Amino acid sequence: MPEQTPNSRRVVRGRMPRTIALPLYAGMQSLDAVGPGQVFGSANMMLGEDAYRVVFVANRAGPVSTSAGFALCAIGFDAVPPRSVDTLIVPGGDDAGIRGALANERLMRWLVDTTARSRRVCSVCTGAFLLAATGALDGLRVATHWQSAPLLQRMFPKLEVDEQAIYVNEGKFWTSAGVTTGIDMALALLEADRGRDLAMTVARQLVVYMRRPGHQTQFSTTLAAQSTQDDRLAELATWAQRNLDKPLDVETLAARVHMSPRSFHRRMRAQLGVSPAKFIESIRLDAVRRLLEEQRFDLAQIAARTGFSGPDHLILAFERRFGVTPGTYRQVHLNPAA
Repeated sequence: MPEQTPNSRRVVRGRMPRTIALPLYAGMQSLDAVGPGQVFGSANMMLGEDAYRVVFVANRAGPVSTSAGFALCAIGFDAVPPRSVDTLIVPGGDDAGIRGALANERLMRWLVDTTARSRRVCSVCTGAFLLAATGALDGLRVATHWQSAPLLQRMFPKLEVDEQAIYVNEGKFWTSAGVTTGIDMALALLEADRGRDLAMTVARQLVVYMRRPGHQTQFSTTLAAQSTQDDRLAELATWAQRNLDKPLDVETLAARVHMSPRSFHRRMRAQLGVSPAKFIESIRLDAVRRLLEEQRFDLAQIAARTGFSGPDHLILAFERRFGVTPGTYRQVHLNPAA
């Protein structure tokens, strides 16, 4: 479909655009709002019609400062009554921004009313704190940025906080891990409305190379190891990636970093919060994901290349980690050019 200019779009007679409302507050993360908003704006361009009306709203009309140092322009809450909102998307913010938003009585009243009336209610990153404060997420599984997950769980013990998923869907509620994952969530919302083809077209237009499903993990064991102050663990992760088809037991790993097995186990727990066995399994599973995106390897070959004892062992570990089978993952992520 050729790209449409804003002037060539049209409103289809008899079909009102769905309002996507994103509340702004001082200190919010700009990409948490602009990213999802652009997904629906791009959908309008691809469709050649105003299927969505994307609005930034705040206490009053005017500029709202973001954590990035620039401002976004909002319209007032009075112009967007809760009953008019189809999809509410609450962006996250820095610590001071979230605290200020929680203390903003007018914002919180509008959120409570809009949450009750909207067809879908979503949060990006620490926006989950604002939705949780309304009580609407009680008893639900939710996602937020992994750094904020422990605090969210402590503050709102009735939630089941998933520290791994990039987004979670529970009924009409959608919560995402933050920053670019808000785009992944918005693409999933668009797919639910208009189908996979349009969502993929928008992803390509935004140069999103891989549209990630919600069960994708936001945590990379290798990246975490490379981010520690212990250079031995960073080097070990790189070495393990190159030797996944070899036995990688605790004794072998400990010897590699010149530590006793007991000291190595303690060090791994202290630095990464996982056992050596889980550390290696995570690296193996990350390699499995990459290989599943290529058509040329079957499960037996992938298991052999990544150190699993066989396809059954691989499937069990993969489904436990990601919540889907390797076959389902491959259907979503297969690179046709591979």
